[in-house]
Amino acid sequence: MFLKLGPDEIEYDAKFQLYLQSKLPNPHFRPEVSAQCTVVNFIVTPEGLEEQVLAMVVNCEKPQLEEEKQSLVRRQNEYKVVLSRLEDELLSQLSAADPTTILDNLPLIEGLEKTKQTSREIGVQVAEAQKTEVEINHSRELYRPVAAEGSMLFFLINQLCVVQHMYQYSLDAFNTFLQKAIDRTQGAEDIHERTELLIASARLTVFRWVNRGLFEDHKLIFCTMLAFRLLTLRQLQEDFVPSHFSFLLRAPSVPIVNENPLSDWLLDKSWAMVLKLVELEGFENFAQNMERDAPNRFRDWMAEPAPEDAKLPLDWKTLDAKYFRLRLVIRCLRPDRMSIALAKWVRRLCLSCLSTYGPSSYELCNLQAESPKRQRLH
Repeated sequence: MFLKLGPDEIEYDAKFQLYLQSKLPNPHFRPEVSAQCTVVNFIVTPEGLEEQVLAMVVNCEKPQLEEEKQSLVRRQNEYKVVLSRLEDELLSQLSAADPTTILDNLPLIEGLEKTKQTSREIGVQVAEAQKTEVEINHSRELYRPVAAEGSMLFFLINQLCVVQHMYQYSLDAFNTFLQKAIDRTQGAEDIHERTELLIASARLTVFRWVNRGLFEDHKLIFCTMLAFRLLTLRQLQEDFVPSHFSFLLRAPSVPIVNENPLSDWLLDKSWAMVLKLVELEGFENFAQNMERDAPNRFRDWMAEPAPEDAKLPLDWKTLDAKYFRLRLVIRCLRPDRMSIALAKWVRRLCLSCLSTYGPSSYELCNLQAESPKRQRLH
């Protein structure tokens, strides 16, 4: 047998094996290739990374607890190996024994008694190990929010390569900065307070690390991605609904069947988006208010140089600058102000997050005292 590599024929070795490595996150091969190859996926999953981060955090915060966990896992594996070896030895003795004299075979009977006794002792140890495992897991689970935060941050920054292919972040580098965040966190006796401080430190450290390497045009994208991810995970208090986020992202519209009643000051595209906006909960009367109740007041609002800071007419004035739902209206009527309005909303969320999670009250004061240009960068 020969292997043909290009124009050359090479004698085949039965021990020959070929390994191919791809950096693609989800490679697709032809069926004839997949049928003859073993594809091993080494890409880390969110759940797997969460367990790794949990082990790292517990190892830093409670090293004795993590050592007990690892020791417990090793003992349980040893128990399984011993039981498997005893079963193999017992089966081997039974298969080699003479059926006619099996009751008089003293070595076999003694082996059976020894195996039974060992199995009973291992069963007691396994039961104790399971109780200990429950107690250890309960203590480790207190740090689960920190691990979830770390996993979320890594997969968030891992998506930045879609924005710009040069944004590549390795897991080793991420773990390094996560370790720095843990080391910099100030002490706290209460475990829940300590967990919140760890989350805030990890979030701020990773944000600084990533933000310093981004282009100015992409910093708002990263901040917005982080804000929406935290809102999705319910880690920030805000009037946020997933359907609202979908509308903001895709800006859907409906075909205009009748003529645009506000065509003298509103584009047909914007009116089509307004007709789609009324399908969302809380905006059922928005188109009617624009068309019949106060068209002139809505026109004046659109003429504002900074509509994101101005009050909407009628009952919509409750949607002031701090509410996310106001961004949906701006998305429909004044898309030219969308970036500025979104930046102000994200900045308000960041300030509230900093003031809530503690270690950066000094930095919060600095942010508020900085120039408008520097504030936009933050």
